[in-house]
This record gives sequence, structure tokens and C-alpha cells, in this order.
Amino acid sequence: MAKLRSGDIIRIIGPVFSPAPFELPSNIELLPPCAHDIALAAMCEFDVGLIPFKRNELTVSVDPIKYYEYRALGLPVVSTDFGEMKFREEAAGTFISKSLGDIGKLIVTAAKYRDTCESSMNFINDNTWDARFEGADIEL
Repeated sequence: MAKLRSGDIIRIIGPVFSPAPFELPSNIELLPPCAHDIALAAMCEFDVGLIPFKRNELTVSVDPIKYYEYRALGLPVVSTDFGEMKFREEAAGTFISKSLGDIGKLIVTAAKYRDTCESSMNFINDNTWDARFEGADIEL
């Protein structure tokens, strides 16, 4: 993706558990973990939110909180098809990558996506804890 979008800065915030197996392109910024409020402020500067999880036994059932944060901010999301993300292919502003070959097209499409304020508010309201419990038929 960094090579396809060489004019874009790709900012990755968080822990690095192992070094990259090759030299990263110069447009990738690896930033250390930070406080949640600082991460949210950084997200407000993003054009697209990335969720590049690997598909493995650990992520097969993951539903990343980052997805809800990105979408609540009105950001389009490009994600690999792991865990719960694989079920969001039809969700507004959500673009699911099936392989390395589709990343470039998905990023271009996502970067053109514009959420409306109403759509963002609907997403937020549909994903409160109360709404999620109600949808799961769980009494509080």
C-alpha cells in the first residue's frame, strides 16, 4: 500500500512486536503507543482508518474496537477480512480486503468516501452499549 500510495503518509500508531522483515518505505511513520485521547486526536487527521490484522487463530473471533472508533469519527475503514470484519463487507464506509492485490483499489475508493453527519450519528446510536444489548436480547 505504501508503494502504491507513495504520496500519502501511512501512520501506524502502537506497539511493534517484531521488526519488519524488510526496510519500510519512507512514507510509513511508525509511532509508539500513546494515551487513548492522543490516539483519537491523531485519528481526526486521518483520511482512511486501517485495520490490517492478520488472519489467524487469535483473530478469528476479534471485533476490533478501532472499527467503532473510526466509523464514529466518520472515517472510512479499510480492513483485512478477519474476525467480525469479514461480516462488514456491506457496511457503509467499510472496505474489506481479501488479498494484497485489492488494497490499492480499496484505498482509492475509501479515500473518496464521504460520510454524512446523519450517517455517523446513526452509527454511534446503533452501537451504544444499550443498543447492542438490546439487539442481543440481553436485559440490563
